[in-house]
Amino acid sequence: MSRIADKPYFTYSAYTALTSGIQVKCPKCRGLGIVTADQDTACFRCHSCGHQETSDRTVYRYDVHNQCRCCGRFYRVDIEDEAKRHFAVLHVACPYCGATMPGEVHKTAQAYSHTAEIKDGKEPWFGLELWFLTSFQGKPVWAVNREHLAYLIDYLSADLREKPFGIPRKTQASDGIPHLVSRACDLEGLVG
Repeated sequence: MSRIADKPYFTYSAYTALTSGIQVKCPKCRGLGIVTADQDTACFRCHSCGHQETSDRTVYRYDVHNQCRCCGRFYRVDIEDEAKRHFAVLHVACPYCGATMPGEVHKTAQAYSHTAEIKDGKEPWFGLELWFLTSFQGKPVWAVNREHLAYLIDYLSADLREKPFGIPRKTQASDGIPHLVSRACDLEGLVG
């Protein structure tokens, strides 16, 4: 009889896989690539063709803040339009009196992007398709890397699945494979 102890809830999330890497398909050659990240930058590197990409994980605020020449009040207007964020100076209306005047566009680091949710079988920073991605009964089944894939195979193949000691609430089975856990009997033939 094979048995496995489940893992804590975020063990194989995209966020925790940042340092070990998320295995994805290269957008150029469809070969194996790895996405890693630190606090400031996400990086993609293809093992097949050498293609590389980087993405700044800092979230910036763009605004014009000024003192109105008509009413004398200080104001700040956020620049939501991405096309306008790259200008040094913009004409904006005072939110108090409506007078339009030029103002310098300020770019301020506001936070770090920690969004790390895998959606539609794609990693969160570049939108690249996961390397280990398939579907079962119309639902996506994925693994972030080989370690995660080995865990899924072991979990689904086990005769006895146990919650680990000291973890009172959620486990990987609570999130990562809920529809597979509920259908474990149906999967025995697929894994075995």
